[in-house]
Amino acid sequence: MAVVLAVAVGTGVLAATSAGAFIGGASRQVLSAGPSGAAAQTPVETFTRDEIEHEEPHITSDNPYDEPAPAARPSVDRVQLPLRDGMLRLPGGRFVMGSSSVHAPLNERPARTLALPPFWIDRTEVTVGAYRACVSAGACAVPPKASATCTFEEGDTELPISCVHWRDADAYCHFAHKRLPSEREWEYAARGSYAMAFPWGGVSGCATAVTLLNDQSGRSCAPRPARVGTHLAGASVFGVQDLSGNVEEWTGDWYVESLGPGPAPRSGAAHVLRGGGWLSPPSMSRTTSRDWGSSLEAGPNVGFRCARDS
Repeated sequence: MAVVLAVAVGTGVLAATSAGAFIGGASRQVLSAGPSGAAAQTPVETFTRDEIEHEEPHITSDNPYDEPAPAARPSVDRVQLPLRDGMLRLPGGRFVMGSSSVHAPLNERPARTLALPPFWIDRTEVTVGAYRACVSAGACAVPPKASATCTFEEGDTELPISCVHWRDADAYCHFAHKRLPSEREWEYAARGSYAMAFPWGGVSGCATAVTLLNDQSGRSCAPRPARVGTHLAGASVFGVQDLSGNVEEWTGDWYVESLGPGPAPRSGAAHVLRGGGWLSPPSMSRTTSRDWGSSLEAGPNVGFRCARDS
């Protein structure tokens, strides 16, 4: 059954209701329930061009690569989106990807305006329980025991799966009739149309994301990643959870040092990782941070979530 996930402005408080109003900024969509209780595919109203292609406001934070703060600082307007089978439907539109700061790492520059169609993305990272079901079905490989902190053999099935190779993450998403998100989709889910360092629009901290305590510390907020979706205050503008910290997330794209406005590369030596994990410093857990992993990468800091076309 489809539900609507409501994210309170500035609080990260979630409330799930039966299919109803879909509000994004000033727009409104009403989803009618079909015979099975699922929301109808065609909304009564749709986003207008002006509503999804507005200029990118700038939010400041403790991002070490951020530009100086403007005089006026807008608030983050969270939106309500349809939630179905654990996935949120993002409206798509134009957004600015990457950083325009001259202090940002070269692989985050230049900032560029891109357009995305609507798509669905998992609200949380893939859990141990969900991945075990894929293993039991013979469609996924048991993750290698690369570390004592790998989560597959932990008793808690709500932890994010970790220590997974890219090929195993890709296999799981296909098993679930989904796919890995593109790097562009991932960043849009994390920041929407806002130029902000972290998905929630504020500064980093253990209340919002499980990362290292700071860039100078080797200590993490926790001895392992948290159960998925438990850091509600860390939700993005769209209500997507754990996009910063917990586990780094595989995307479907090949890694290159600098991305232009054209299509993603069709081949490469490594795939893109996004969002940082519980063993990553806050500076590598930002909305624009880019990392990479080879086909051999399967550490305790690495997991994933899935997406699908709308």
